[in-house]
Amino acid sequence: MTGTLFSAIRRPVENEPSKTCSACGPWWRLPLLLGLVLAAIVWSRVRGPREETPDKNTDLPAPVANGAPQDTVKVAIDFGAGRRKNFDAVAWHGGMTVADAMNAASGVNITQKGSGQAAFVTSIDGVENQGADGQNWTYSVNGQIADRSYAVYELKPGDRVLWTFGARQ
Repeated sequence: MTGTLFSAIRRPVENEPSKTCSACGPWWRLPLLLGLVLAAIVWSRVRGPREETPDKNTDLPAPVANGAPQDTVKVAIDFGAGRRKNFDAVAWHGGMTVADAMNAASGVNITQKGSGQAAFVTSIDGVENQGADGQNWTYSVNGQIADRSYAVYELKPGDRVLWTFGARQ
């Protein structure tokens, strides 16, 4: 049956050299490499750097050391687009307000209008509010959006303040 459709199918001959790629190596290398990459990704997610989000763990009490609350507060400023400043150990004192904590965080330049209960932030580090239809600065304490001026909101030891630049939700 020469010349038929089946004549193109050949059976390998025992003494004929292999036509596999000698540089490719055994077939199991690619699946092994893919498995190792996947394991590295999973491991980095479990053990890698962690970023604290304001909505997580908002119902936890203030951190304690030796049975007493810590005498610090945390301040974070989220400028958006991945730009963020963190101050993890701002010294707390009785009667401290969010404004006091912001002033104690070194390297932060704040502009405000008004004072006392009427004080509000107009810019942080040169990033200005954009008005009613744009992005503006808002803050939350321990994951709860603030309901008063930052100049009168009193903090407790262990509180976490997050300033966010974005559209009002």
